[in-house]
Amino acid sequence: MIGSDGRLVQTAVIGSRNSGRAIILPTDADELTRWRRRHPTYTYWCGTQLGGCGNELSDRLYRDKVCHFAHRPHTSCHRTATGAASADHLFIKDDLAAWAGRNRLKGQATSRDLGSGPGDAVDFRVGAARQHVRFQFSRLAHAEWYQARQRLSRESFTLDWVFGPGTAQPETLEELYDEYGYLLRFRFETLGAVRRIRLRAEDPRRSTDWVPLDACAMTPAGLRVPGVEPRRRSGPRPAAAAGAPRGEAPVRRSRAEQVLALKEALVSAARFRTRPTWEALARTAGSALLELSVPDRVGLLVAVEQTGGGEGSPLLSALIRTGESDPPPYVGDVIAAVGCGVPATAAVLKRWCQREADRAFAVYGVPSRTAPPRLPLTADGQLAAQQSTEPAQRQTIVHVQGGLVWQAPARPKPQPEGRGGIPLYRDTEIRHALRGARQRPGPKHAAALMVRAEEALTRLPEPQRTQLVAEMATTRRWLDSRPDTLKPKPRQSRRAKKAVDAKKSARAKKTEQGKKAKNPLNGARPLPGVGDARPKKRPK
Repeated sequence: MIGSDGRLVQTAVIGSRNSGRAIILPTDADELTRWRRRHPTYTYWCGTQLGGCGNELSDRLYRDKVCHFAHRPHTSCHRTATGAASADHLFIKDDLAAWAGRNRLKGQATSRDLGSGPGDAVDFRVGAARQHVRFQFSRLAHAEWYQARQRLSRESFTLDWVFGPGTAQPETLEELYDEYGYLLRFRFETLGAVRRIRLRAEDPRRSTDWVPLDACAMTPAGLRVPGVEPRRRSGPRPAAAAGAPRGEAPVRRSRAEQVLALKEALVSAARFRTRPTWEALARTAGSALLELSVPDRVGLLVAVEQTGGGEGSPLLSALIRTGESDPPPYVGDVIAAVGCGVPATAAVLKRWCQREADRAFAVYGVPSRTAPPRLPLTADGQLAAQQSTEPAQRQTIVHVQGGLVWQAPARPKPQPEGRGGIPLYRDTEIRHALRGARQRPGPKHAAALMVRAEEALTRLPEPQRTQLVAEMATTRRWLDSRPDTLKPKPRQSRRAKKAVDAKKSARAKKTEQGKKAKNPLNGARPLPGVGDARPKKRPK
């Protein structure tokens, strides 16, 4: 039988409708035959723990197609997940029970329905130690994850969240990278009629190897995966903070210590290519940051930007975002205070901060790379149409007898131009030039740059090549959407071209053969005797 989602029913439970013992039916006829011989008394059910109807299933053996389970005739079932992965939440419960027994842990695994089915999550709790591990199977919004994490943290001494493929939101990843330095992942591998879990730890730069559950350990700090050193946050966990004496006040930092801690937190976020919220920064740089008013936050961030880094260094304050991934409005005050301009609108602020974030990722990332130029702001707070890649001119003071003399700066050499008046950008500059070309009124400049970009692809190393390919794809879509772009003629294959040439030559030959000789009389009637004279025979 085909499931309601159009797929074959591959999983079932053994014994009864409420059983938690799952099986994947062998898809090969010979394998299913051997399975039947080994287990002649097994009965299979569309189990309720699979989200099924609870009716009995039969195993169908086919030689010409895939073997699968089928419902009895006249059975109605609305089960949506029927593939091999639909019983993973039951397989992991078996793995956890066996792992706990081998490690003498008094733990219990429980399936959770978070709104889309009984296998949305599996909780593993170690009762005496109040330790909790949640395996997330379904995709969860960041706000829902945050609320659930706050609730579970109050109930547990340690809490570890292990995510399945595609179940973690980008905001969730950023928060966990910032707090712990890594993220726990799991996947399954099919072994005969069952599936077994594998785990690993990963961060933005590297990942550990996939290991079975037996290679992991439950430590006082939580679940431990081989190959990674846990980096817990410096502050107490919510459960520990709740049990602290009320008269104990948090440690206060001086202004200089706050500036240094905040800068280190922002540099660490740039190294991991993440954009933290102010709350995430407070967890790293000190909870006292949450008590600061907006003017105090601006003053602290301005002090961070003035601690050094050199002229033209990325503005670290641009990394800060809200829960909606937009820059907070007070970041615009920081930009104005350090002399970079005043963004006129929220859209301009968001675009400017995104470029500064890219510059910070380039400078502080591992490995570092050449940072793109900063987006200049006009006097009215808008983004400049053209980005100047020339360095700022500096004035020189010459000390002479009688006073100081201002020496005019040397004129920069004009950038050479190629065909069509397009500057000869370096390979690493073409990506930013393409972005600026899309802001011009006509498509000619962007089309010429696309030709240069095609040539630069063969010379650029990774990851610059990948970034240029993405920018070229965006520019190509922009060119195709413009009505004034000249559409290239479709290329003709060599075979089609030969066929067209053969038809043309045959048509020309036929025309040549059918053409009549030109009549010198132009249709007039010839005079008698004209043309009838025959050449006289020469005498022998």
